Amino acid sequence: MMNRTRIIGLILLIIGAILPFTVETDLTDFVTGLLIGIGIALLIIGKGKRVKNDSLDSSQ
Repeated sequence: MMNRTRIIGLILLIIGAILPFTVETDLTDFVTGLLIGIGIALLIIGKGKRVKNDSLDSSQ
């Protein structure tokens, strides 16, 4: 199952791919590139795990 970060990245990627076909403004190209870039970054980064900090638990 995909985690929340990857799901958000996939949604941004899909929106960025569909946006140029639905909206025709001067800013569309910039926003499309931004959404696709952030979406790809989140898909890649979403693979990482969170490391639990055990140093606080061991000091007690």
